[in-house]
Amino acid sequence: MIGGVSTDICVRLGKRLRTLRKRKGWTQVYMAEHVGMDRSFISDLENGKKEICIRNLELLARAFEMSVSQLMSRL
Repeated sequence: MIGGVSTDICVRLGKRLRTLRKRKGWTQVYMAEHVGMDRSFISDLENGKKEICIRNLELLARAFEMSVSQLMSRL
């Protein structure tokens, strides 16, 4: 069951990241450069294929000008 929960939250986070990115009018390439990550990693995150560490979560939250708790609150 733990694996299923992990996958669910990864998918939900990915959808949230995609929505926020598109609201900013950013491409995946721009977002990746802005936060210092690979574009393919951003793509994998948005598609729920990768898990994210807390440091990278904080980088993304800062890029969207919000706290980690704000970023995660709508999952």
